[in-house]
Amino acid sequence: MNKISWSIALDLLKNQAIVIYAVVLAVLGWGMFLVESQPEKTILALLQVTLIILPLVTGVFATTYYYNSAEFLHLLLIQPVRRSKIIRGVFVGLVSGFILSYLFGVGLPLLLFYPTVASLYLIIGGVLLSIVFTGIALWVSTHQQDKARSMGIVLLLWVFFAFVYDGVQLLVMYQLAEYPIEQSILVATFFNPISIARILVVMQTEAAALLGLSGAIFQDFFGSFNGGLIAVLSLLIWGIVPYVFSRRKFLKRDF
Repeated sequence: MNKISWSIALDLLKNQAIVIYAVVLAVLGWGMFLVESQPEKTILALLQVTLIILPLVTGVFATTYYYNSAEFLHLLLIQPVRRSKIIRGVFVGLVSGFILSYLFGVGLPLLLFYPTVASLYLIIGGVLLSIVFTGIALWVSTHQQDKARSMGIVLLLWVFFAFVYDGVQLLVMYQLAEYPIEQSILVATFFNPISIARILVVMQTEAAALLGLSGAIFQDFFGSFNGGLIAVLSLLIWGIVPYVFSRRKFLKRDF
């Protein structure tokens, strides 16, 4: 980790909002395992926390941090430091802070109280979603001059991925239930990083039996090692692509 990434990660971990985020995750992660006697229910509850709260906090705070650090970035730009190194440092620093908070609040109790494949996939999914929504936030921020507009776009993308996309997918499945659309639904899942993480974890629990025929299709794919590997690689792509676009824009942007 270079000096820029290190300084940003330390600054992030000292931020009051991130401290509160880490504490909330810790209260939920550790508290649920201490209160709930059935770990299957706990891991599903933590899955919802990971899929809803994590993308929201990551996207909003990464966007806010980018704009609030404008003077710091301008100071770096007048130094003999390549722009590619600066944007990489910002990305790695932000991601490191979010990942450490998530691992402390959710990852550690999962490994201690319920060390299973489902827990491992949930940790991997949370880490990769932190990368994905940090990349999306930087992508939007580097392409917009206005902070409020960037925040609005990030929030709209969060609503779309967290709620709208799955709702539309369920509506299509209900309306076309008589047709063999399972393979198409499986392919459509890869266009939503939150859906990939959700199904990847659910397929490792008993809740997969409640999904019916579609669940059987998902189980055959995501329940296998190759399917899980493809899902993880897809989330990695979701994280890398926004960063590449934000990096390209940052290199060409006139400050």
